[in-house]
Amino acid sequence: MVDTTQNQIMAQQSSGSGNSLLKQSSNVLSNAMKFTSQPSVQRALPVIVASIAIVIGLIVFAYLQQPARTTLYASLPDSEKSKVLEALANAGIDAAIDGATGEVTVPVNDFHRSKINLAAQGLPASNPDGYDGLSSIPMGSSKSVELMRLKQSQEIELAKSINEIDTILSARIHLAIPEKSVFARNQQPPTASVFVQLANGRVLGAQQVQAIIHLVASSIPNMSKDDVTVIDQNGNLLSKSIDDPDNQLSDNHLQHRMRLESIYRSRIVQILTPMVGPGNVTAQVNIDLDFTRNEITEEIVDPNATAIRSEQSSQDLSTDVPAKGVPGAVANTPPTEAQLQTTPGAALNRGQLRRSSSTEVKNYEVSKRISTTLKPSALITKINASVLLRDGTTIDPETGLEVSAPLSPEMIAQVESLVNNAIGMDPERGDILTVKSAPFVSTLEGVSKQWHEIPLIKDLAKQVITILILGIIALGVIRPLLSRVLVPIGVGAPGEVITDMGDEEIDIDEVEVQEGESLEDIKAKLKPKKQAISAEMLDTANSYDDKVAVMRMIVSDDAGRASNVFKSMMKEDMT
Repeated sequence: MVDTTQNQIMAQQSSGSGNSLLKQSSNVLSNAMKFTSQPSVQRALPVIVASIAIVIGLIVFAYLQQPARTTLYASLPDSEKSKVLEALANAGIDAAIDGATGEVTVPVNDFHRSKINLAAQGLPASNPDGYDGLSSIPMGSSKSVELMRLKQSQEIELAKSINEIDTILSARIHLAIPEKSVFARNQQPPTASVFVQLANGRVLGAQQVQAIIHLVASSIPNMSKDDVTVIDQNGNLLSKSIDDPDNQLSDNHLQHRMRLESIYRSRIVQILTPMVGPGNVTAQVNIDLDFTRNEITEEIVDPNATAIRSEQSSQDLSTDVPAKGVPGAVANTPPTEAQLQTTPGAALNRGQLRRSSSTEVKNYEVSKRISTTLKPSALITKINASVLLRDGTTIDPETGLEVSAPLSPEMIAQVESLVNNAIGMDPERGDILTVKSAPFVSTLEGVSKQWHEIPLIKDLAKQVITILILGIIALGVIRPLLSRVLVPIGVGAPGEVITDMGDEEIDIDEVEVQEGESLEDIKAKLKPKKQAISAEMLDTANSYDDKVAVMRMIVSDDAGRASNVFKSMMKEDMT
């Protein structure tokens, strides 16, 4: 029983809440209907609906214009992502970071163009790990495979170190390490080649190139810095020594030549300026230099200056001893050494001299001189100098005006003599000096432009044309549309006579209504802008419908007056 009562109470409460909701919704609907039934809201409703439709259309159009996107590179480090985004933004490509995966994404249509632009700039510049790859060598690999993996790891590590230089975008190292030999004479030194890609507009200085060379040479055992070659992406050899005699147009040689030519040129201008005046002389000097180094070694021998260096003499004597004693083996035995030493003279006297020879050797030292001559490497082989002087001025006897006149031959000869002594011209060496005089241009003539080619006029014309186009669109298209939307052409209830609004006005008194004319004849006589219907027209109307139409025209023409008439009639009825 209690449960049923509770259920009834809950059902009543739910029905009451439902009724309240229905009442609230009905109130909201009635308020909305009242609001929309107002004349101002009804007049503005087309504009509001059109504006909402335009906004929705623009949103849908913008959403449909968003292209499909795809991932450009996966698993890039954050530093590489920032460089890639900056490079793509400079190239005008809409690159973005995916919020879900964090990868760099680009439109599908710009995928290949993005890769080409990044490859031209050396991006992404991530290199694989160097020595970490040695841990992945499988067991049982041959020694040659291990050596190749070790060389590859060294190349990667050196490339990563060189990439840290600011002006270098990427680098590659090629090592040529020969196999070790048991014979020292067959051992070949290792060599290396370094390829660097520089940023746009950047160059490597001589010190930076030498630093790269020393870095590579110090990282590989038994490698000399002369065996390291460095080139850039333009094919320029950067590691060539400045002191190489084959490099005839190196930077140091060119700077020395330009500095020497500047010294000679300043000498010419300084010695001639007091004579012809400042600004009246110009000179150019071309010097040919020989940077070849010559070394001569001479050995001179003086035959008159001699000295004994060593002397050696020797004498050889042989004799025959006569036979004596009992013939036999004992008698034929030669004397002993002791016997010879005790009686040498006796043996010599007793015997006969058989052979005698003597030898004498003397060594003499001849005087000689060794000299080495090293010629300078920057010898002047030829000088070509040109001097241009301003013509003199004379007064024309016919016009009385100053005119230019060439300098006299005596003046030219004097200038040539001064220049020859100032810079040391040598005709036997083939030096050439040219001195001329000509009129100088005193002022520089600017380039004239037409008035329509001036940038300011061009910008102003573009702005004026843009404003005119916007004005034509606003006044010729937008304004008529707004006027037709905001101001309706006809107003009235169904069945009412809606007349066109014209611009001309006529005098109502000039309209004559004759007996028997129909309503159409009366409307034809009236102008559309202002219609004033008199009460006498009701008498001329023939049918009931014509009279009703005339009354409607009178009410639409003067609604305030008609409303006052109806109010007065209602008051009379109430009283």
